Amino acid sequence: MATDSRTLLVLVVDDDTSMRMLCRGALEPLYRTIEASNGADALRQLYQNRPDLVLLDVGMPVMDGWETCRRVRDISDTPVIMLTARDAEHDVARGLDSGADDYVVKPFSPIELLARIRAVLRRRSQALPASNELMSFDDGRLVVDPARRLAIARGEEVTLSATEYKLLEVLARHAGQVLSHEQILEHVWGPAYAGESGYVKTYVGLLRNKIEADPRNPEYILARRGLGYYLEKRGRRSHD
Repeated sequence: MATDSRTLLVLVVDDDTSMRMLCRGALEPLYRTIEASNGADALRQLYQNRPDLVLLDVGMPVMDGWETCRRVRDISDTPVIMLTARDAEHDVARGLDSGADDYVVKPFSPIELLARIRAVLRRRSQALPASNELMSFDDGRLVVDPARRLAIARGEEVTLSATEYKLLEVLARHAGQVLSHEQILEHVWGPAYAGESGYVKTYVGLLRNKIEADPRNPEYILARRGLGYYLEKRGRRSHD
């Protein structure tokens, strides 16, 4: 049975009262909301109320959204969507690398915000309808474990965000097959992200930084120019 969205609790974190009001107005017909005006209060609310999702502003004094997100990730896997007026690629990457699940640029419409929330919650709740058996590549140098939702690279367990893991699992389940940006977006993010090819590029970079010995010369997550990305089953090392 599907969960009634009105039972879900969203924590809105922003030092701007008008922005919190705007978010609450968009959310409250569908979700319950609580608020925090700074990072420290957000962490208290997270601990006390266990929200289902956090909307987190970047530009807050004392403890900014990036630092707050990192601290959230230290204690919880609650989905985080960052809200910011910054849309430069390095700011997007910094937000996602802090552990955020998505990044919405101000000004945004209530329809866009709700679509992104639905997509993130769906991504967190749905598992790929496939076997939970280990997927091992390159004579065990890279292992994807669906049962525990983790990866092992060169014998070391790799800490991945939920979205990073899902991207890796999608590539692993289609190992050797080139997936277009559109196919990856559909599998990992859902239809609300159609056309957002920047997400794919950013997350491929984040994932390479975690599982590749040399991210600038990747062995496993490879690009086919003009077509997309694929996972190389045996790795492509210059030496063995």
